[in-house]
Amino acid sequence: MMHRASSCPFLLAVLAVAALCATLNALVDHTQRARPYLAASYGLKQLSPSSRLQLTRPAGMTRSLPSCLRGLNSAERRRSRSRVAELQGNMELLMHTAQNQVPVFQATPKCPVTGIPLPGNVHVVGLSHNTADVSVREKLAIPEAEWKAQAARLNEMPGIDEAGILSTCNRFEVYYVSHDTDNANEQLLRFLESKSGLSSNDLMPNLFFHDGYEAIKHLLSVSSGLDSLVVGEGQILSQVKNCAAHGQDQEGSFGKVLGKLFNIAVATGKRVRTETGISKGAVSVSSAAAQLSEMKVEGDLGIKFEDARIAIVGAGEMTRLLVTHLASTRAKQPLHIINRGRERMEKLNDMFPDVDMSLHTLDEMWDQIKEADIVFTSTFSKDPLLDKANLEANPRDKKLMLVDISVPVNVGYDAKDVEGVTAYHVDDLKEVVEKNKEKRMAAVREAEVMIENEIKEFEGWKQSLRCIPAIKMLREKGEVIRQKELQNAEKILSGLSQKEKDTVDRVTKGIINKLLHGPMAHLRDPEEVSDRVEYKLETVQKMFQLTDLEAHILLGDGKKKKKKKKKKKQAA
Repeated sequence: MMHRASSCPFLLAVLAVAALCATLNALVDHTQRARPYLAASYGLKQLSPSSRLQLTRPAGMTRSLPSCLRGLNSAERRRSRSRVAELQGNMELLMHTAQNQVPVFQATPKCPVTGIPLPGNVHVVGLSHNTADVSVREKLAIPEAEWKAQAARLNEMPGIDEAGILSTCNRFEVYYVSHDTDNANEQLLRFLESKSGLSSNDLMPNLFFHDGYEAIKHLLSVSSGLDSLVVGEGQILSQVKNCAAHGQDQEGSFGKVLGKLFNIAVATGKRVRTETGISKGAVSVSSAAAQLSEMKVEGDLGIKFEDARIAIVGAGEMTRLLVTHLASTRAKQPLHIINRGRERMEKLNDMFPDVDMSLHTLDEMWDQIKEADIVFTSTFSKDPLLDKANLEANPRDKKLMLVDISVPVNVGYDAKDVEGVTAYHVDDLKEVVEKNKEKRMAAVREAEVMIENEIKEFEGWKQSLRCIPAIKMLREKGEVIRQKELQNAEKILSGLSQKEKDTVDRVTKGIINKLLHGPMAHLRDPEEVSDRVEYKLETVQKMFQLTDLEAHILLGDGKKKKKKKKKKKQAA
């Protein structure tokens, strides 16, 4: 009896340490999940989402035996020391393995009730006129023709399920869906470093990171013109619409979540502009540039705006908006348009039959700049067209104002160092923008209420994705019960005419639909707390005895495939 009593603490200790090692082994097999647990419980320090785990022995953790084993005789003590040392060695080996584990990206989580994959969270990483100067923004600018290809590149990265890129003169933003935010953000940061040529230390102060509610709100604010440099401007809605079109075509990188979100964003942008006064009399970046030149011309050049000779380099959309505004002012005509090819200039000329334009190709650019007082630039050139060197190489005998509305910039930052030259960039438009913003604050508040309602709608739709299989199964179970009861009553119903049988069929379907309407509506209702969705699912499953849901879904998918095959055979 004494021997058993003395062995009991030894066995308990051995079992406890063995259980601990087994637990750690399981955790190491799932390194991603193990990180927070090991960090909290066993002194592991997590340096970064992808860094290795470092072991620090917690205070008081030594190789000495627990005090409960000190009553054993010398032979038992030797055996116990040997066994515990072996187990401690195993534990340290496991920890060493954990240290050298390759980072594992989280598997797609599943709803604990239904077992179906949960939709990922929406995230946005980027920079804008609110967070970064144009000198940083231009390094990340991507032409629209490359949005799709770059988004596809992002979509191939581990941890990113869906992706889209929105790049304009005032912002560069990556929208993506992920279950593994930390790893996805690290992948994106590497992408941004590679694209911009800047280190993470230089990039990070300029970037913003939003997820969930904040990411959804940001996109809806962008599409509504609330986050624009010029509040209420309409060009950004077209750009969001183009992003949605690229993402949703056959080779696009949108899935169910971003596809739905961008459709809501476009609809919200249209609704805000229709139902509030936010776009009434709003200026675009182009018209703000024209207003800035009108405000500054006398002070900078010493001449009146209506006497200034105006040249515009570029013939794209920004130039079209610029000409639209200049045509409504006292601007001197003709407007001298300079572009690489004549086709776009002629198209622009046809759009404005009442505006006098003089068209010139790039080989005439310096002749026109020499004669001009104000030069606007808006091209897709990745390198500056005008800088200190070429301005000094082409001297002039009067002052010059340069207004650049391009990103990347068309006018080098050193151009203002040339004597007699004043240069403005997109970030210099804020003086005009602030006046515009004050007029629209009431409309902004109205728009924010609309955006909040749209966010709730989207969150409700996203929650409903996990309820759809349960709703489907509930309907099918109701139909199975109905068919079974009709079969039981087949003898009684056999004497009815076909019309009467159809009536019975219709009535019983109506009864089932009305009985199930309440539970199905309850499942569809959005919840503010995610756990409530799972509670509702669990309640409905138990109440209606919905079991083997995952197998049922797979079986349903199989039936669909069989139906498709049948249709193909019939068509053949």
